[in-house]
Amino acid sequence: MNRTLRLYDPILFWLALAATVLGMLFVFDAGYPRSIAAGRGAIPKEFLMQVICLLLGICASVFCANMRPDRWKSISKMVWWASFASLLLVFFPIIGVQMNGAHRWIKPGIQPAEFVKFTCVLYLASVFADRKAWPAQIKFKNRVEWADRVLVPKLVRAMPAVVAFLAVGLIEKEPDMGTGAVVAFIAFCMMFLGGVSKKSLFIASCLALFAVFVMVKQEPYRLDRIVNHAHRWESGTMDDTGYQTVQSELAMASGGLGGTGVGTGRAKHVEPAATTDFILATVGEEFGFAGVLVVIGVIAALVIRLLALSAKAPTRFGALVLSGCAGWIGIQAAVNIMMANGTLPAIGIPLPFISSGGSSLVALWMAMGLCQSVIAPQTAEEGEVAPSRHRWRNRRPRLSRA
Repeated sequence: MNRTLRLYDPILFWLALAATVLGMLFVFDAGYPRSIAAGRGAIPKEFLMQVICLLLGICASVFCANMRPDRWKSISKMVWWASFASLLLVFFPIIGVQMNGAHRWIKPGIQPAEFVKFTCVLYLASVFADRKAWPAQIKFKNRVEWADRVLVPKLVRAMPAVVAFLAVGLIEKEPDMGTGAVVAFIAFCMMFLGGVSKKSLFIASCLALFAVFVMVKQEPYRLDRIVNHAHRWESGTMDDTGYQTVQSELAMASGGLGGTGVGTGRAKHVEPAATTDFILATVGEEFGFAGVLVVIGVIAALVIRLLALSAKAPTRFGALVLSGCAGWIGIQAAVNIMMANGTLPAIGIPLPFISSGGSSLVALWMAMGLCQSVIAPQTAEEGEVAPSRHRWRNRRPRLSRA
């Protein structure tokens, strides 16, 4: 089985599969009441879609695992620009699908922004794996020579990050600020791991904060959610902007330590996003704190495994891919959990492997296949670092200073 599925690390595969199966069970539990009420029977369509997408995802994972890392590097730009172009397709009337005022899908129901998370990790890992160190000092005689030898080369070096944040802007226009925020975090994570200087990271952070301010300001409902989050239990907010968070908190609080029992939950009857963004409400209510700990434990184990593998990756490209995927899954899971327990306002981020969503599940399994590919036993490529445990980042060439 390991040879057939190209499982160079079976633990990674089984953790991902365990998380997916748990998610399918919770999706069924959270979705069947509305399925029955809609006259579609006891099996929710979200559950059927998860089963189909799991099969597609495993096939895609096997395909990705069978591709050599050097081949992944060679096609990384093409894959990135293809996913970037797909973000534009959602706005075309014939190809794109509009739902509830949002343009997030292309026919037949594919959400391109979910695959951008995967391609962002791949593209930036390829860029930073091959990037040479910026010279410590460059002497120049005048401003023209400075522009030619310093300014222009630095702008060229910054272009990968620029196009990544352009993708974030397109995702925000769908509108989907939550997914855009995850892609932005992935980009920052890859920049940090890639060795970008603190000065450049600070400048990028300031620009990102300004962009967030503009995005929140131009959509009044976003500002309302943030401002009113602290007052969500007040009568004027409880049934309005704070409704989803309040219902989720009630459900998780009533679950206690062991839960109210399978099928007895109230949240799935009243929560608008019961199988997606707020699926943890049903888990916490029916399975209690113990059930939530199991979910967190499986995802945490997956992230820790990715980080452990990154410390032993045979190439620097592989280490960046593994760390980037760990950052993607870890931050997305953390934000969803904090959203469900009321720490953060509702911003529309699903729980990886657990929430329903076909595009998200397939993209995650593709990432698992890519991770299997880069940890395959091999000789470190010429010019790359073959890192030892916990030292790969320190042993790399020093990168950009701006």
